[in-house]
Amino acid sequence: MSSSTLTLPQREQYRRSSAAATGAAPATAPRSPWARTRRDLTIWLILSDLFAIAVPAWIALLAGNLLLAGTAAAVGATMVLTAWSLGALGIDAVEQAGPSTVRFAAAATVSIPVALLLADLSGAARATLLTALAVQLLMSITGRSIESGWLHRRRLEGHALRRTLIVMGSGAQPMLTQLRRHPMDGFLIVGYLSSGQDRAFHSAEPVRSPQHIAQTLHAERIDAVMTVGSVTPEDLVTLMRGLESTQARLVVAPGLQDVVPSRMRALTVTHGWTGLIAVKTRSTRALGKALFDRVAGAIGLLLISPLLAATAVAIRIDSPGPVFYTQTRVGQNGKPFTMWKFRSMYIDSDARRASVVKAGGDAGNEVMFKDRQDPRITRVGRWIRRLSIDELPQLINVVRGDMSLVGPRPALPVEVAKYDTEALRRLLVKPGLTGLWQVSGRSDLSWASTVALDRHYVENRGGALDAKIFAGTLRAVIGGKGAY
Repeated sequence: MSSSTLTLPQREQYRRSSAAATGAAPATAPRSPWARTRRDLTIWLILSDLFAIAVPAWIALLAGNLLLAGTAAAVGATMVLTAWSLGALGIDAVEQAGPSTVRFAAAATVSIPVALLLADLSGAARATLLTALAVQLLMSITGRSIESGWLHRRRLEGHALRRTLIVMGSGAQPMLTQLRRHPMDGFLIVGYLSSGQDRAFHSAEPVRSPQHIAQTLHAERIDAVMTVGSVTPEDLVTLMRGLESTQARLVVAPGLQDVVPSRMRALTVTHGWTGLIAVKTRSTRALGKALFDRVAGAIGLLLISPLLAATAVAIRIDSPGPVFYTQTRVGQNGKPFTMWKFRSMYIDSDARRASVVKAGGDAGNEVMFKDRQDPRITRVGRWIRRLSIDELPQLINVVRGDMSLVGPRPALPVEVAKYDTEALRRLLVKPGLTGLWQVSGRSDLSWASTVALDRHYVENRGGALDAKIFAGTLRAVIGGKGAY
């Protein structure tokens, strides 16, 4: 097959083991590097889970209690087998590096009655068996987290990627852009085909026949075929028939932007004539979130009051001026409010802003002004910004109801004046003390990335996402990336 069929910018990266990469498909294509990696990952997960089962049993054996060792192993095996049946060895766990925490938590819950029953039958202490189960659960999740982190690092380095053939329909370009921005998803685009009669992508050859697809996958060692955009039903049938004699996966990108997998469900249809996806529409639960914000904000203010007092003293000693800095920001639905922060700049900072902007201090963000070496920042100000302590007084705004604990970054009126339609969606919810922008780079982000993150939060907001952001905030604050 001629190499002109595909655009292959990284062909040589995966052909180093081949003696002659001539562009023509060899008689027998060598096994894909990803196939070997996937096998190794699966073995790692299995051995990691078995090790989690064995550790409490080993401890019991060392203590000379053979019956307890067998009982603990049986409980652990019940948990692990249940987790596997729930998909803990499935495609999302192995290929997408999903931690399977929810699956293992559910499996552990199912295993609790088994542990209690076996404790009564064996005479072992219930607390001992439940402790063993907790250890097995923790070790299973830890092993998978290690595997997930390793796979993500390898993918950022350009390894452990699935050679992917993209089949493009109309509307494919935005999704292709997102696909290229997230290498940790593990898709290396090595070729394109075009779907449809209008041939919007003239540089790519059309989908021809199942034989054409099978030959392409064989010659280029394709691991996954991904349809992006409006691929015609006829071309989808051709793809599936061409995949029948291969090990490649078919991945269909439905074109749903800012819809997390937890909002999608497969639907059963009469006689199984096709596959349907139901998308859960966004729900606000504004009353519960507002109540939680105010109660948690008040508790937070009480707990950190010694830190607030010490910071206030340091600010007054370092430079003349008030302890707090107040500024008008734009809140939910465009309503302005007064935001509280610790003062981290000299008192003439607002008057000097125009000169700093003119000097070229913008850190690469087209709308929000930031300067890594802003001369208006005081000595104490640099430290409290680095640790995000300057933002803690915003808990006052949270208690007052102007802000939420989690949400988009509070915007200045001058910034809102430059918003386009997509950016204005940031104002559909209350701004947050922390958010996706805080855990994803803060001031290092481009404006387009900031809008994309806030739009993602607006479309998928809920308790689970808020909890994930809270967990990432501490890591971002300690690392200090983008804080200046």
